[in-house]
Amino acid sequence: MKYIRFLMAEAGGQGWRLLGSVSVSAAAMVVMVAIVNTVADIRPGMELDWQLFLVFALAALTVISLQVYALNLAAQVGERAVGRIRLRVADLVRRSELAGIEQIGPVRVYDTIARETTTIANSAGNIILSLTAAVALAFAAVYVALLSLIAFLVIGILLSAWAYFYGLNQQRGRAALIEAKTADARFFELLGHLLYGFKEVKLHSPRGDELEKGYLARASDDAEHKNVLAARAFSRGLSAGYAVFYALLGSAVFVLPPYLEDVRMAVKIVYSVMFLFTTLDSITRIVPLLTRANLALENVDALEASLVASVREQPAAASDGTAGFETLSLQNVTYTYPGPAGSAFTLGPCSLELGPGKMIFIVGGNGSGKSTFARVLTRLYAPDSGAILWNGAAVGYHNVQAYRGLFSAVYADFHLFDRLYGLAAADPARVGSLLTDFGLENRIKFADGAFSTTALSTGQRKRLAFIVALLEDRPIYVLDELSSDQDPEFRGRYYRELLPALKARGKTLIVISHDERYFDVADEVLVMRDGKFERGGKAP
Repeated sequence: MKYIRFLMAEAGGQGWRLLGSVSVSAAAMVVMVAIVNTVADIRPGMELDWQLFLVFALAALTVISLQVYALNLAAQVGERAVGRIRLRVADLVRRSELAGIEQIGPVRVYDTIARETTTIANSAGNIILSLTAAVALAFAAVYVALLSLIAFLVIGILLSAWAYFYGLNQQRGRAALIEAKTADARFFELLGHLLYGFKEVKLHSPRGDELEKGYLARASDDAEHKNVLAARAFSRGLSAGYAVFYALLGSAVFVLPPYLEDVRMAVKIVYSVMFLFTTLDSITRIVPLLTRANLALENVDALEASLVASVREQPAAASDGTAGFETLSLQNVTYTYPGPAGSAFTLGPCSLELGPGKMIFIVGGNGSGKSTFARVLTRLYAPDSGAILWNGAAVGYHNVQAYRGLFSAVYADFHLFDRLYGLAAADPARVGSLLTDFGLENRIKFADGAFSTTALSTGQRKRLAFIVALLEDRPIYVLDELSSDQDPEFRGRYYRELLPALKARGKTLIVISHDERYFDVADEVLVMRDGKFERGGKAP
């Protein structure tokens, strides 16, 4: 099974310890069965065989100690493997293209890391128990063969029949489990609408009623039905194990005795069958859990494959924003934003010349391509055609990370971090001064490199994002609708004081705005319509 191969690969040199512990433990179990059968020959009045007792005690101690050792080692290997997966996925996410992450979806990444890796880690102990049971089953079969070839053949036939029917039901259960996971994902997607749209649901009862009763309830019923189908398939496999046990027990009691040397041999076969049942029962109960672990691994592999396909750039040294900036030129750059069939949006061709100390306003209606252009300019989206020249050299995957180090940006859908990651040298006094200057000193405290809160109003969040951009202090600022959601006083300061002050320091400013009354601040105003610049055009 996939999970077994995965666990052994992650165990490395410790894999042989796991296999050795499992094998010796299983052998010790069969030794205990053999001793029980031997003791069964003792008649009343016979003395206790202390040698057998000591061997039995040693075997029991071996089973207990090796099982504990193997379970602990498996847990260690499983958690270490999950840690590697999480860090590997995090690294792939960081090196992926933005378009790839948007296509994959953050929810899928988070769900895989949060749920699937938990399943993988928790299944490590189950694999040890099932492997021990499987090896013990094989050893017990050999022991039965030594007792009676006829009994071995009967047991072999019945176990083969069980393996066939159990495997068949496992396939059905696996297929049902895949459908169940899809149904679960749909339910959680709808639950997200309820949680993230809570305000709108509270204000509009019909919307909440339809979402809950028309969609959430139906999705829940569908998930329940699919999970029940999977459980039934696995239960049929469990029932097959019980059927084989009773068939084995019946054969040992009623069919085999005439073909055995004496009745005592039949008793030994019965004891052996009882032991076989314990191993079968363990396998049938644990395999469904391992099936879930296999599916979890497949989902992790699929996510990693999607992320690998999204990685385009070569690993590069981190940029601190001090890379030289003399000229930046966009030459006939185009980019097509993917969408449903027939609804893709194409930006460009766009051309633009930038230099130090220049302030450009980009204006346009909603959906005209302003925010997409900001992502192409900062090279979060790779152009489909055209070229971006930095100091006369083409920007490609070999230098894209250094190029991105030119920019401090506050995008329309910006994210606020709880700490100043990557800005360990930031002066706390300056941070405090900026918080005061931006009117946030009563809402936020800064200590030990972290903000006390980011739970702010939209306008305050934008101010805090601007503060972080100022602390980065890079040559080019890209500010997407930062003035929206601000009070008139701060909006005036933003355009009349803050932006000109940055320009006076030689900073280049790309400002996406709708505030026509402040267009006089800009060196140039570019109007974007349908993904193209119209120089000299009138802002909508």
